[in-house]
Amino acid sequence: MTQRLEQIHSSLSTTVNESSTNKPQEIQTTLKSAFDQPEIQNTLTKTQLPPEQLTHTPDLKKIPTSTKRIKPLNDFLGQDRARASVEAGIALPYSGYNIFAVGTAGLGKRTMIKRLLQQHAKNMPTPCDWVYVNNFKFPREPLALQFPAGQAVKFQTMLHQSWQTILKQLERRFTAETYHNRIEMIRQHAGDEQHQALIEITREGEDLDLKLISQDDEHCFVPVHLIDDKYQEMSKEDINALNSKQRAEIASNMRYMDKKLERLGLHLGDLEDNARDKVQLLNREIAKQVVIPRIDLIQNKFGSVAGLENYLKLYADDIISNVEFVLEQEEDDFTPGQFNRIPSRYQANIIASHKPNAGAPVIFEDFPTHYNLLGHVEQLTQNGTITTDFTLIRPGSLHKANGGFLILEAEQLLEQPYAWQGLKRALKSGQLKLSSLEHMLTLTGSISIEPAAIDLNIKVILLAEPDIYYDILELEPELGSVFKIRADFTDTLQRNDINEQAYMQLIADYVQTDKLLPFDRSALAALLTDSSRQAEDQSSLSLHALTLGDLIREAHHHAALSGDKMVTENHINTALDHRKYRLGYLRELYWQDLSRGTQLIETKGHRLGQINALSVIQYADVEFGLPSRLTASVYQGGGDILDIERSVELGGSLHAKGVLLMSSFLKAHFGREQILHFSAALAFEQSYGQVDGDSATVAELSALISAISQLPIDQSWAITGSMNQLGQVQPIGGVNAKIEGFYDACKLQGLTGKQGVIIPRQNMQHLMLRKDVIEAVKLGQFHIHAIDTIDQALEILMARPVGTLDKKGRYSKGSIYAAVMEQLEYWQAIEDGAEFEEEEPKKKKKKKKAKKDKKSKKVDTAKEAESNEENIDEVSPNAE
Repeated sequence: MTQRLEQIHSSLSTTVNESSTNKPQEIQTTLKSAFDQPEIQNTLTKTQLPPEQLTHTPDLKKIPTSTKRIKPLNDFLGQDRARASVEAGIALPYSGYNIFAVGTAGLGKRTMIKRLLQQHAKNMPTPCDWVYVNNFKFPREPLALQFPAGQAVKFQTMLHQSWQTILKQLERRFTAETYHNRIEMIRQHAGDEQHQALIEITREGEDLDLKLISQDDEHCFVPVHLIDDKYQEMSKEDINALNSKQRAEIASNMRYMDKKLERLGLHLGDLEDNARDKVQLLNREIAKQVVIPRIDLIQNKFGSVAGLENYLKLYADDIISNVEFVLEQEEDDFTPGQFNRIPSRYQANIIASHKPNAGAPVIFEDFPTHYNLLGHVEQLTQNGTITTDFTLIRPGSLHKANGGFLILEAEQLLEQPYAWQGLKRALKSGQLKLSSLEHMLTLTGSISIEPAAIDLNIKVILLAEPDIYYDILELEPELGSVFKIRADFTDTLQRNDINEQAYMQLIADYVQTDKLLPFDRSALAALLTDSSRQAEDQSSLSLHALTLGDLIREAHHHAALSGDKMVTENHINTALDHRKYRLGYLRELYWQDLSRGTQLIETKGHRLGQINALSVIQYADVEFGLPSRLTASVYQGGGDILDIERSVELGGSLHAKGVLLMSSFLKAHFGREQILHFSAALAFEQSYGQVDGDSATVAELSALISAISQLPIDQSWAITGSMNQLGQVQPIGGVNAKIEGFYDACKLQGLTGKQGVIIPRQNMQHLMLRKDVIEAVKLGQFHIHAIDTIDQALEILMARPVGTLDKKGRYSKGSIYAAVMEQLEYWQAIEDGAEFEEEEPKKKKKKKKAKKDKKSKKVDTAKEAESNEENIDEVSPNAE
């Protein structure tokens, strides 16, 4: 056992001494690059990418000379599925077929949908107008009248003008001399009757020696007697001087006449009431003569409107019945309105009005609060009292878009309290009913109104990004019953000749709409290239309309500043450079740290267990790639791999999955015949934020194998890629930013001609690199290699073959995997030796005999099996 341990140790020492040591300075000076190793030239040749595969260069012959020769596009570009979904939602006239448009921000969903809706809306019938009027029977429940399109304003104007005319005619008729004469006659007649009644009762009292006098504004009878031929009131002494019979007679007469006087008072009141009734009857007769003809004119003009006849009848009756208040204008209900000369009870409040033959409305509500969507009732404070009426009803977007289309941003809708609930309730009920949030949320008993509901016939289109849509779908089980149509907007468009022409039509559309300078052929080619770069795919074009529109306008701006009459490629590049500079603050901070040595990155030399991984920094609308130092350390242990990022809760679940896949690969590759008696730790150095994704799996495995085999990694390389348990490399995202980030780091520290990036082969189609990177590849200053397996990555990084298995099951001498196996066997031997030292001395001979049996296993498998059966109690540690 000791001899075998020394043999393995000697072999490992020889390997390390030949290739590397633990001193970084010696590693840098003694080891060669992969380009200097003939053994792996086949791998380099197979994986190296030529400059023409690093981008998609448009064919200038197929591009028009300028946008002047291109017909603008007025259609959905690359959104056939979304268009079909929207058209289906428009065509289906049933309840619940509203549309939920889903796609990333900046695709132009709202613009495209609004344009399509407007095209359909032109051929749709114009919806009816809606007007709220006073309910004279139940003032708290205003009436809703439906008018043909364009008639609401005419009705309101005619109604208000009729009121003004009625008021003027009433004032003239009631101030006329004939009216006053008739009133005087009525009053005179009533006065005469009252006077005659008083004369009669006075005479009757005189016959009984009683005189009618007025005392303290009241009439009463007092006894009188004749003195000197004159009737004088009897004093108290005079009455006392009479005998009892005379006094009793006087008292009886007074009681009799007081009752008569009381009945006379009632009669006089009846006379006054009769006179008043006659005046009112006269007033109403005159008012009727004035009001009815004006109301008949309105009725004749709008007679087809349901409910209008009954309303106008109540309207006329109210004026006729309250003509005195109307003329006096002293009662609150009959005073001019707050913002109108007409009393509010006689006004008409237009809720929705449309021009005739204008088609259906298309409304976008950018602030969808509960009030802005469903409308609300305003309130006025007068003398400390809160009041309201139907004239203070304010329409919402649903009222304005009723009969047409309403577009809303789902995120903004969800931000507003109770807005979604109100919208859902209206769509499900098919009615617009105003409800006060104050009454819903508080227990106050303030008086409000309850306007009549309005029939709702509308298509609502919600716009949202995918994550918001799925959040709503998870939290709102009724979403599918209210929004049955989902329109999915794609981010990219397949790049071919037909779609390139359509894309250039889209560019021409921007140029024409914004009245910009024409774009020449080179500018169009540059925009196509940048579009594929935005899509991160050579075979695709980005449909991110916001980014494209901004770039077009900024390029026009730079061309105008230069005094040029046409936008060229140079102006496109200038606009891109300005954008990069504006958004490059964070990136600049990182490169400052790298140039000062604060950020530890090496792009030369060799290191054990250290590799340049690649990552992408995303912050708001900023994205850039940068290299990150990834290190691995190994030591004898139980086979576990410590993910330091995950341990301190800086690593995400996808990153943890990558570590587990790497561990599975190691066990399947090297642990079939033995237990892996080592532990390892992986860490992204100088990383203080969240790390997620599995794109560093290949880099982590490479660093780990370097640490195990004691073979250093060439720091001239950076690598990115995911992998599976079988060692196959899988594609990742952000490949262009990652390559350019490492290129910038190499350029900062000095290009050597041997630096490069290793990427998954599946990412070749995603390469849309900057021109300076492609030029460096052309000059041989920088290299890009696309790999299929982890074996290819290891050969390039460690500048030696990974090795092949011979008939004895061992890897070729001097290979990477041979070094790994020797180190693993070394740890296994140490583990075996530790067990031997704990056993009794007499059992060591049996152990040696068992060891010999184990060696014979390589010659004769049958003998080994037989030996193991005979020595089952003395078997080697591998039997554990």
